[in-house]
Amino acid sequence: MASILVTGAGGFIGRRVVAAAENAGHCVLQMVRKSRVADVRNAIPHDLTMPLGESLQLPPVDWIFHLAGAYAGAGYDEFRRTDLAMAHNLLEWGIATGVKNWVFARAAEVYGDVHGIATEDAPLQPVIPYGRVKLMIERLFIDKTKDIFNRRVVILRIGEVYGSKGRLIAELTARLQQGFCPWPGNGQVPVSFAHVDDVARAFLCAVQSASTVVSIYNVADDVPATWRDFLIRMAEYLHARSPAFLPTALIRLYAMGSTVAARMKRRDAILTRQALRLITTPKPLTSAFLKQRLGFSPLYRTYSEGLEEALFGLPNHA
Repeated sequence: MASILVTGAGGFIGRRVVAAAENAGHCVLQMVRKSRVADVRNAIPHDLTMPLGESLQLPPVDWIFHLAGAYAGAGYDEFRRTDLAMAHNLLEWGIATGVKNWVFARAAEVYGDVHGIATEDAPLQPVIPYGRVKLMIERLFIDKTKDIFNRRVVILRIGEVYGSKGRLIAELTARLQQGFCPWPGNGQVPVSFAHVDDVARAFLCAVQSASTVVSIYNVADDVPATWRDFLIRMAEYLHARSPAFLPTALIRLYAMGSTVAARMKRRDAILTRQALRLITTPKPLTSAFLKQRLGFSPLYRTYSEGLEEALFGLPNHA
């Protein structure tokens, strides 16, 4: 079994990745922000925007799973200060301590507006800061590890992640149950979803089967849908009113107002200008390559199969 350092272990995806790795018998070190320490067993508190000094006394590890990062709706400057700095610091420490194996979790936003269904060879034309900086980090991982003999660098480009206790489901559930869930346009934007437990499975597939090269894989369920499909099905499950599909310009004004209100209350804004662009960007993907090369098989083939777990925390059918 492998020893694995997981960054962002206190986050939504990180917690599921840690649980899956431990259940598979791996030894897992969990790196979290100080604010997350109370929520994580045997946590290693560290702000990854700062270098990993000797004072942390981290033992050598076989793999690093890098999930830590800022909210996808943040701006370019924030991503430069956070995500890019984290990647630099983690790579510097990992390379210095002899780490050969890396899994870097990123998002489908590196493709930009997808036409058709994106394979791993699709053009990389990100349209929001999240995608632009994630693409920069992909290239940083590839460049900084190029001289490591027998390296394994696995880059996962993940669809829209959902599951119980996740930010997406919590926010949408609250709005739907309040009776007013505004959404830009008609919602007919094609998206590939990925249940968080299937994302965790992709990490384990990398450990079990990745070759000693740089490899890039999409992670998504089998059938792309639209935001309209997803939201209406959620409303049905919750016995709530369907979302209000409104002109994008009107939603843009709503987003500006909610951002100002959040700042006045000293809270992080959820529906930022970048977040609005995020949910209006088409990103249907195929995971065929991940299945073929690493033996990936999703627990939830479609979002409708995973929504019960996402909304009510029901156990999966593994």
